[in-house]
Amino acid sequence: MGKLKCKCGHIIVDQTDNLKYKGYILPDIYVDEVSDNLTNNIDSLLTAIKNGKRLEWIKNNFDVPSYPTNLKESSMIHDSLNIIDKTQVIFECENCGRIAIEIGQTNEFKFFSPDSDENKGLLNGD
Repeated sequence: MGKLKCKCGHIIVDQTDNLKYKGYILPDIYVDEVSDNLTNNIDSLLTAIKNGKRLEWIKNNFDVPSYPTNLKESSMIHDSLNIIDKTQVIFECENCGRIAIEIGQTNEFKFFSPDSDENKGLLNGD
C-alpha cells in the first residue's frame, strides 16, 4: 500500500513488516475455507512426501519456477495458504487512534473513530 492519510492528517506508513499499528481481519465467511485449505495442503504434502513426490507437489502448488526446494514443510504450507486474498488490512493511526479498515481487497479504506483516547494502541497489544 505505501502510505495512507488519516482523517487527522497523520500519514500511516506501510513500507516494512511487523508494524505495531497494522493487522489483518479474516471475515467469518472465509474461516471454513481457509481452514479447509490449510488442512488440505497439509494432507496433500504429507501424502506427496510419503509417496516420494515432494518435488512434484512443489511444482503443482507453486507457479514459480525458482521456488526453493529445500524449505521446511511448514514454510511451504505457510506459502500455499490462500488466507492473504481473503483478509482485509486494518491500520490504527498512531496519532489519533482511528481505525482504517480496507474495503474488501480494494486498497480503499473506511475510517472509524475511537470512543476515547484510552483506546489508542489496540493493535500493538499495549
